[in-house]
Amino acid sequence: MVHINMFHTENLLLILRKYSMRKHIMLQKRNKRISIKSYILITVILLVSLSLLLVFFTSFLFVRNRLTKRVYSDLSENSRDISEDIEQYGTDELVSNGRLYYEVAETAKSLGGRIMIVSRDYHILQDTDESHSDCLIINKAIMNVMTGRQSVSTDRFEDTVEIITPIKNNDEIMGVIVSTTSLYETNASLVKQFIIIGAVIFIVLIIDILFIIRIARGTVSDLEDINEQMTHTVQGNLQERLSDQRFMETQEFADSFNEVLSKLSTIDQTRSEFVSNVSHELKTPITSMKVLAESIVENEGADVEDYKEFMSDIVDEIDRETKIINDLLALVKTDSQSNQMNFEESDINVMMETIVKTVTPLAKQRSIDISYEGYREVSAEVDVVKLSLAISNLVENAVKYNVESGWIRCSLNADHKFFYIKVADSGVGIPDDAKDKVFEKFYRVDKARSRDTGGTGLGLAITRNIINAHRGTIKLYSESGKGTTFTVRIPLRQSKSKAQESVKAEETALEINTEVKEA
Repeated sequence: MVHINMFHTENLLLILRKYSMRKHIMLQKRNKRISIKSYILITVILLVSLSLLLVFFTSFLFVRNRLTKRVYSDLSENSRDISEDIEQYGTDELVSNGRLYYEVAETAKSLGGRIMIVSRDYHILQDTDESHSDCLIINKAIMNVMTGRQSVSTDRFEDTVEIITPIKNNDEIMGVIVSTTSLYETNASLVKQFIIIGAVIFIVLIIDILFIIRIARGTVSDLEDINEQMTHTVQGNLQERLSDQRFMETQEFADSFNEVLSKLSTIDQTRSEFVSNVSHELKTPITSMKVLAESIVENEGADVEDYKEFMSDIVDEIDRETKIINDLLALVKTDSQSNQMNFEESDINVMMETIVKTVTPLAKQRSIDISYEGYREVSAEVDVVKLSLAISNLVENAVKYNVESGWIRCSLNADHKFFYIKVADSGVGIPDDAKDKVFEKFYRVDKARSRDTGGTGLGLAITRNIINAHRGTIKLYSESGKGTTFTVRIPLRQSKSKAQESVKAEETALEINTEVKEA
């Protein structure tokens, strides 16, 4: 025994250690998660920043290309003007009167660059950079234009632009004009402008970030309120409700949560009432038995017949107590989510005939005419034991709450998907304000009459649970003083539920085997 207890203790410690490790891992995973506020901030800031940077650099490149093209255009236009003057007056005349020098110098000055006029034999006739005048210049670009392979040569070296334009005389190339200019000043001016633009964009980004932070806080504050309310709910406070939210989605969530709280409050209230009712119902027969027993003790000179009467009353109270306990056990079994249903192919006609035959003696005692009509043969997958209990409760209630010399009509019908059971009576009926409550635990329309008939107020609750377990429905049609009709609809096949239960049973068995192996 000592070894066995030590073995179980070690297993218990092992299980607790595993549970502690799992909880620690879950807490670590939780700590690694990012908050919604941080997620919104990071995501939006990245998107806005990348968008602004993309716009900034795209604009910079676009403007720089436009300015560069303008420089090319101005350089090319001035080169053509000089070329046309040379073609019209000739190189010698322009050089002799100084006009060529003046025009080239002014053009180079206006462009902020350099202009060279190169003759057919590759001599530099004029260069605004005087250090290279009357020198030879030979390169591939000049040769390509000079030989006519290219009409115009355009090149760019770092921050320098070069255009080579031919000088023609009757379609004969006499020389070329080499025009170069620097893009440094253009780029410097552009950079200064975009530094200012970048500063403005940065300020706008800061303002956007502050605005985004405010929006994120406003969005998350609703969720924080909901989380705080959930914490209160976990602690047992079911009375508080979430206030109106600013956003449609959080308002819908708050409405759903408030509805859940209302249902939980109702369930909690029902549970309290159920405990109170159970205590009262169990206490009443015991109190009666105590009174009867005390009467026997105090009445020493009573006749034997009086003693028999007292004992008979005590037996009746014991039977009543037993019935309450049995009904409670049946209710707990049918109300439990782990309720095991033994579905099997059953003859519903035989089940109905058996129920009616069992209740007929009780009906005859009150001269009640009870009949059953089966419109067709019905075979369905049901838990015949539990379903018999549910239908028996309906038929027995039809007898208990009927009038003297009344009638009860039971019927069975079916279509291709469902079968239908109807129990109608000519009894006292159910008031309109009680129709929604008759399926509640311990509810009685007429408490005095229910106790006289031996009712516990649990029969219809048990019936509803059993029918729900069959994926069925039960409907009530009644009018006070004119009788009551219950209609039950149940699927002919429970294959889906049966398969689910089989899978659940296999998973449970697998979990048990795993725990045993680990232990």
